[in-house]
Amino acid sequence: MKRIRIENFKCFREVAIPLRKLTILAGANGNGKSTAIQSLLFLRKTIEHCAKWENDRFSYSKPNGLNVELNGSYCLDLGNSDYVVPVDSDVRDVITLGLLDENSEFAVTYSTNTGQELWLTPKKIANRYSNNPLCHQEFYYLNAERIGPRMSQNIKFYDYPNVGFKGEYTAQIISSLNWDFKVEDAKVNSENLLGGRFEHHINAWLEFVLPGVSIMSHFDDKTHTARIEVQNSYSKGNAIVSTNTGFGISYVLPIIVSGLIAKKDRFLIVENPEAHLHPFAQSRIGQFLAVIANAGVNVIVETHSDHVINGIQITVAQQKVKPEDVCINFFQQDDASAQPTVTPIGVKEKGELTGWPKGFFDQTQIDYSHLIQLRRNV
Repeated sequence: MKRIRIENFKCFREVAIPLRKLTILAGANGNGKSTAIQSLLFLRKTIEHCAKWENDRFSYSKPNGLNVELNGSYCLDLGNSDYVVPVDSDVRDVITLGLLDENSEFAVTYSTNTGQELWLTPKKIANRYSNNPLCHQEFYYLNAERIGPRMSQNIKFYDYPNVGFKGEYTAQIISSLNWDFKVEDAKVNSENLLGGRFEHHINAWLEFVLPGVSIMSHFDDKTHTARIEVQNSYSKGNAIVSTNTGFGISYVLPIIVSGLIAKKDRFLIVENPEAHLHPFAQSRIGQFLAVIANAGVNVIVETHSDHVINGIQITVAQQKVKPEDVCINFFQQDDASAQPTVTPIGVKEKGELTGWPKGFFDQTQIDYSHLIQLRRNV
């Protein structure tokens, strides 16, 4: 089982966070979920900036004097090198981030220099990881703050198909891949599939998540833009511009596209897949992400939605993803600890959770109990 290694970074003094094919990060705000994701993003940024490209993958085994910027790429906005050290840490000059497997490790130890820099300096690399998923060219990340409906989207050159960190190139990717991209069989929802184009695969999953909704993509080589048009139950077969629809379609579409294009053994990291979605659609996007993980993609999801987790539990119970491939990491504040605690929760064959710690999606029951008490006091 993989783990994220974090030492002396933001809210964590030292922690190893379990990763499986489908990893859920859940818990209250400000308890380390984003720190876990940012550690992977910063490692990936380090590799892209400092590593060599050899034999169709990145190779990084020793420092080369390059610094790694703390802000910008992957929507990182970490400030200066003092900000990324725990506030009350006695050690303020060293940070270590890594990825562990059973008998392998990839870790980078950084210097924070004077503490005022806008970068960290890699000083030591441990590279005993033969198939590091961070070192593949393809890496997929979707920020919580994705772009909303737009009349058109810009286009750009890309080394490999991806929708951008905020879904800003979704229309371009759909248009570019529409006629010559084969979606792996394990990712196909055959019940709703009406054709072989990439657009058909997207619409099959859109129908699953948002019944009655479909899209069409268009590429304009004169203006170097691309756009999405939408059809739903009320458009009567006439496509409408995406700005005349709600945010839900624009927020979920990049997730579906990223899941379908993501290659096996690569990372797909999605923050808040539930944003702007009805509870029904939240459950369905959880099921979609579970299917993508079952196809071999390393999926990491940060969520505040019990409906997303319900959808994942349903997918396990339907035997569409193995229970041992799912891990829910619950982040919570512990007054007795100098850092947040991370409690792994598994999913059993019938979809039941192996544990239910206090504070883990129990607000509905708490509110119902409060309402009952209020009614009794009337």
